[in-house]
Amino acid sequence: MKVLIEFIGYAARKIGREWLWAELAEGGTLRDLISSLASTANASTVEELKVAITRGELLIAVNGRMVSDLDSRLNDGDKILLFPIAAGG
Repeated sequence: MKVLIEFIGYAARKIGREWLWAELAEGGTLRDLISSLASTANASTVEELKVAITRGELLIAVNGRMVSDLDSRLNDGDKILLFPIAAGG
């Protein structure tokens, strides 16, 4: 299956691009997707993203809905947004 990942802010700077299509096996999860980024970025960058997600510094939305469980299954054609929390003042 194929999913689209869009990166905003910190995530885009770390990955070096704003979006990419990723291929996953049927039944793939967000965790699988993040791990698959190793084909696009080096292992330390992927690990930094995983840590930022775990700490809540990077948020994930799938098809416009916030998702916090990395074991959430994805479907063909899903659009995943990886973005930092917003701060204002």
